[in-house]
Amino acid sequence: MRLFHKLSAYIQQEDLLQPRLTVLEAMRVAADLKLGDELDHEEKSAVVEEVMESLFLKVCRDTRTEKLSGGQRKRLSIAMELVNNPPVVFIDEPT
Repeated sequence: MRLFHKLSAYIQQEDLLQPRLTVLEAMRVAADLKLGDELDHEEKSAVVEEVMESLFLKVCRDTRTEKLSGGQRKRLSIAMELVNNPPVVFIDEPT
């Protein structure tokens, strides 16, 4: 089961974002939790920037998650799961 968790990500229909964090802060927390000591700070920052760019979140990087639109919230939830590059992603109602 532990291996399954490492090889997959599940994004729920309802997001569980921390409302007081900015997009960038939320992404950094996700990177720290998911990547641990695998990468140093600079490498984690590069991963965070790459994922945010690919999901068009750089424009709202300094916005608190409570102020995001529904689409931005969903993309942030997905981005937070993609920081460790899982080969399989399950998304409950992606639109």
